[in-house]
Amino acid sequence: MTEDQLLAFLFVARHRSLSRAASELELGQPTISDRLRSLEREVGALLVQRQGRGVTLTPEGEAFLTYAQRALDVLKQGKETVHAAHTGSRGRVSIAVTVTAGAYLFAPALVAFQQEHPDFEVQVRSAHSWESPGLLLDEVVQLALISGPIVHPQIETVQTFRSKLICVAGSNRSGDARPLGAVSRSDLAADRLLVSYWGPAYQAFLEEVKASVNDGGKQWMELSPVELVKGLLIAGVGVSIIPEISARLELKAGTLVELPLRDAALPVWQIALIRRAHRSHPRAAVVLAEALTNQFRQTA
Repeated sequence: MTEDQLLAFLFVARHRSLSRAASELELGQPTISDRLRSLEREVGALLVQRQGRGVTLTPEGEAFLTYAQRALDVLKQGKETVHAAHTGSRGRVSIAVTVTAGAYLFAPALVAFQQEHPDFEVQVRSAHSWESPGLLLDEVVQLALISGPIVHPQIETVQTFRSKLICVAGSNRSGDARPLGAVSRSDLAADRLLVSYWGPAYQAFLEEVKASVNDGGKQWMELSPVELVKGLLIAGVGVSIIPEISARLELKAGTLVELPLRDAALPVWQIALIRRAHRSHPRAAVVLAEALTNQFRQTA
């Protein structure tokens, strides 16, 4: 299996067209077809099939797509690492971060890190918490920030951070005559709760809330990222439980209002900095992990 074969497959998957894929890769269409056929022989299944004037992915092609992209990412990472070693660069490190942790924790920490270590290159990849372990195992990234914790024999936790979760609503909340104030678990169970993922402790809390009344959670809406949640709240839709660090500006401006919980304690948002276990890690990854640990202790 070659890089050229994988590229041909990914460009065809992206454009759903052999001719457009060939044009973007500056190759002839027969060459693209040959590379696809040889790749299909190697995996033992058809990956694409003609549909009208274009092509579509088969179920096998859809299943293979993520792995093809990861394989190319690993090759790219390997080339960049060799280049850094050859040119004497101090180092390059890749990290996967969730959108919320990236915006409110990692971004300010990265600024401080780059001021302290301008010769290190940091590549940032946005990924969901459940995607990051795979990226680490495939060595696409060396570090990841997830809503943790995680238990995996091949992954270790460098550090765990805790940040406060709060219940909030828009100050002009519509469709509810109740004044904005303290709420109960039964209120949350029966309300339009905007649900995101803040780790296992939060998920367990939601199950308790849902069980507090019959048919709890029927109006709940699962969505992300937190910016979308805040936008809906400010527009007057529902209530939500989000990291306090992500709502500071809106709370100060008065567009969001914190709703204390009367009959239960909210869990905390756990953020885990993770990496491959039982490995010798590049110096850039070690230095970045140490810097993030120091910065997060001040802000999380």
